[in-house]
Amino acid sequence: RPPGTMYTIISIGGGGTSNADRRKRGDDTRGDHPIAYAAGMHFKMKQGLVQLVKIDSDSPLAGASMKVGDFVLAVNGSAVATISDAVRLLSKSENQEEDLIPILYFNMRQLRVSLVDKVIGDLWKKDWSEAYDECVVLEPGASSKPLTFKFNEEGRCELLDPLRAFRVSGEPLIPVDHPLNSVMDTLNHGIICVLAAIRQGLELATGGGEEEGVRAEAERDQSRNATENGPNRSVTKSLKGNLDQLSKLYNEGMLNKDDFEAIKTRLLS
Repeated sequence: RPPGTMYTIISIGGGGTSNADRRKRGDDTRGDHPIAYAAGMHFKMKQGLVQLVKIDSDSPLAGASMKVGDFVLAVNGSAVATISDAVRLLSKSENQEEDLIPILYFNMRQLRVSLVDKVIGDLWKKDWSEAYDECVVLEPGASSKPLTFKFNEEGRCELLDPLRAFRVSGEPLIPVDHPLNSVMDTLNHGIICVLAAIRQGLELATGGGEEEGVRAEAERDQSRNATENGPNRSVTKSLKGNLDQLSKLYNEGMLNKDDFEAIKTRLLS
């Protein structure tokens, strides 16, 4: 899986938003970017992906590991390639009052950290800003000067001298042969490749069109209803399967500890 992809699981049907708030879904406009919203989550398209741009205070996503700026990749097992996909799948889950809804998302912050660690290694000292959009890097050796990787909203980075304002006039800021110049090029290439791979994966996952998506959802509904209406043995088997899948996501680093404990408690209650 691409670095930066993680799961969070929310509860929609059990409460957390009023009936009036849950009915609030649709579109508005901010500048040149159309915004769509459902379940207290506001989305827009950016870099060919569905980005979360706002979370209402009473949204079931409030307090979850997914944050504003992250990208939605799948809701309840169905790929999200467009804003309408996200709104439709969240609205469907609300209408059916489903208890736990898994959301697969992409975290650009985690991708940056992962790539920088992989490319630079552990010998260099790294200090990230709180927003993870800047990383001050110090070369091994007492005489080295710190440099900063600064990432823009598109994910691309540039190499800056954080002490440039104090340099002697005429002194070169960053030598052209500095090793971090090639690191910057590698980071930018890696980010482009990861985003392209995610877009391609979503296109393949949704390539069957609306009819295939509806049929897949119907099959999941049928399977879920069969489990709910079956004997206790089926319910127990389903619970064990859910716990096993939950543990797998946590062990693979795709679910944080707080979400893992909260969901496990809910499944066992």
